[in-house]
Amino acid sequence: MTVHTAAVAGLLALWPAAAQSLIEPSSPEAQKLAIGFDSEWKNAAGRELGCEMRRFAPALDYSLRIWTGFNVMVPAEQIVVDGRESRMVEVFRVTPQSPAGAPVYFFQALGIPKPPERANLKKTTLNVAGGLLAGAGKYKVEWMLVHSSGAKCRKSWAFSVPAKSTALKAGEVAPVETALWSGVPPGAARRRVSILIHASPVWPRRYVSRLSAWDRQILLSTLSALLRQGGFSSASVTIFDLERRRTILREEHFEPRSLRRLMRQLSQVDYSTISMETLTQSRSPRPFLEEMLQAELKQPEAPDAVVFIGSRWRGGPKLDGLSPALKESMPKAWFLAFTTPQTISEPDSLSSLVKAVRGRVVSIFGPGDLAGALREVSSAP
Repeated sequence: MTVHTAAVAGLLALWPAAAQSLIEPSSPEAQKLAIGFDSEWKNAAGRELGCEMRRFAPALDYSLRIWTGFNVMVPAEQIVVDGRESRMVEVFRVTPQSPAGAPVYFFQALGIPKPPERANLKKTTLNVAGGLLAGAGKYKVEWMLVHSSGAKCRKSWAFSVPAKSTALKAGEVAPVETALWSGVPPGAARRRVSILIHASPVWPRRYVSRLSAWDRQILLSTLSALLRQGGFSSASVTIFDLERRRTILREEHFEPRSLRRLMRQLSQVDYSTISMETLTQSRSPRPFLEEMLQAELKQPEAPDAVVFIGSRWRGGPKLDGLSPALKESMPKAWFLAFTTPQTISEPDSLSSLVKAVRGRVVSIFGPGDLAGALREVSSAP
């Protein structure tokens, strides 16, 4: 490893392999990172990784903030060394150009697990994603991925945010978890909600192995908006994978600090494999969904409402034969269903479940549809 690369990779010891972090500009770590980044950015030596990047243009998220991000695919054969575990660091610098401002650094440490035996590395890729919030202005991004072997990938681009953006100040940059949800406001009515998030891609695409940065941002900002505006004083939050009939994460008492655990779990959802046990189960996900709902209703604090968040296009087959006991015991229910014009009329598991318990399915095409749904949820008795 070169001296330049060591300046960046040495920071691996300072952060766990977890979610992307903004490094406090005035901290000693930020000063070390800036020096290491500049050195490695200008260093032409070393092997270049064959990265493919897809960038997402600045757009309004479902918490009404301007978000932009990227998704990078890295060939596994270039980063798996002799079948051993290895590490990488992702660092990118965002510099406000107009209005001019000091650069901000984002950092993420990534562990590369040892591949399974006989895995075809030529057909395997590592997905690296990230994003940020920005106020009005013009920005320059310099992005770099550095492998522990010294190999690296570098990309740079510019983006602009229109002046009508008001969530952040002009020229301000922030991590995606900023102000997502700061907890229940004082004096909130005592209403409890069970929120069940289907961890599936929001918009249809042909090949899916991981949730993209944009998928995760939509799910996360929708959850945040529901917690802030739904009129609830407490919540349990469950992430589930309908295809594999499994619960990924459950937080019985969801708090602001739970958001980071949720973000980490969403980034690790893997659609590339499915177990033989799942394949031999009943085609219908009804038993899995009924069991999950029964567990919610048996909580020491029973929910006053149940809200599903997810997409319709990957929502499984229509359900039939739902338990009469479950229908009778269910509180008011909603399904905030991300939908395209092509899928709005197609039957799916979550829509048929919610309709069977006399709940409401709300088709979400954009942030405006979500705002209307939240007004309905918050005004329900």
